[in-house]
Amino acid sequence: MTENDSSEDFKENVAIVIDSGSGCIKAGYSGDERPRAVLRSSVGVTRHEETKTSGEDQAEYLFGSGIPSKDSADVIIKKPITNGVVTDWESLEKLWHHILYKDLQACPKEHGVLVTDSPLSSVSSRAKIAELLFEQFETPALYISHKPVLCAYSYGLVSGLVVDSGSGSTFVSPVCNGYCLPHATFQMDLAGRAVTSCLQKLMTGAGFGSVAQHKFIVREIKKQTCYVSPDFERELKSDKHGQLLDYQLPDGSTVTLGDERFRCPEILFCPSIAGVSQPGIHITAMNSLQMTAPEWHATLMANVVMSGGTTLLNGFPERLQAEMEKLAPRDSKIRVLSGDHREFASWLGGSILPCLSSFQPMWVKRQDYFENGSCIVQKKCY
Repeated sequence: MTENDSSEDFKENVAIVIDSGSGCIKAGYSGDERPRAVLRSSVGVTRHEETKTSGEDQAEYLFGSGIPSKDSADVIIKKPITNGVVTDWESLEKLWHHILYKDLQACPKEHGVLVTDSPLSSVSSRAKIAELLFEQFETPALYISHKPVLCAYSYGLVSGLVVDSGSGSTFVSPVCNGYCLPHATFQMDLAGRAVTSCLQKLMTGAGFGSVAQHKFIVREIKKQTCYVSPDFERELKSDKHGQLLDYQLPDGSTVTLGDERFRCPEILFCPSIAGVSQPGIHITAMNSLQMTAPEWHATLMANVVMSGGTTLLNGFPERLQAEMEKLAPRDSKIRVLSGDHREFASWLGGSILPCLSSFQPMWVKRQDYFENGSCIVQKKCY
């Protein structure tokens, strides 16, 4: 590989920050407090009738609100990221292209780009990210950072136990002095999407099947009405009347919800309810902690960091702290941090990092990539 462009002009511009998740992608500029673009991590592919008969590839692509809620005869919905892992690079490239040129109205050739990455990402995945950014978008500089590290930064920390629960997966990762510890990172197959699916089943069982089939509506019901019970078994046995809540649907009709509101989030603490043979999130957090050196335990327990949209469920941080306190040694101090920014925590950390003068030597330059190949990414982005 050869590349003669060694321009340093990108340093005069703010960096672009892209945080790609299974449910949505957040993008914006370094120094901002919130992402400027938040889109579903989906691409709608539509074909004209003449394309179907001719066999020619004249596909059109839909993004964001333009994507229908489910597949149809004319539109196929592709999801480039599954459970935190990129499974469709072609669709991800099209999604990034739309975000960069349409939503941000940016020219990637003029900005360094910081991309967040799963704590358990592979070397080949990072190499593919570098290939896309340097060879397709021609960005002058790139940095790939593990999401848990950025989550900690968003709280002003360099060390903490990060609990990141988004749409497809939940990760628990220790961060020590700015380094993510992959050997102590655990992934759960339960997160926001599973909670939504559980609510759909519960609503169907309660006689609201016609509503439950609309996942977008159920997701909104979950966000606005569901909560994590501080004592699940006790509340399950309590007076049902006090749990009832009427929710108005977009068409003006209402559904009445009872214990469904706290039964669906309970799968995060008791996965067996959903038929998943994994320990609950509180046990997973303590298992992760035990995989670190003993001298880190006090610091990590005192800085349990919340990240991801699922942690916004009412009562989630309080329940996690209470359950971890039951499992921790008697004299331990558990402190769960749940900032208002936690839905965008990893993106915000990525927004902060390029603003630090100490970060500038960490950029992987375009020229370095073409001279050394993707191995330079693995060397500089850790």
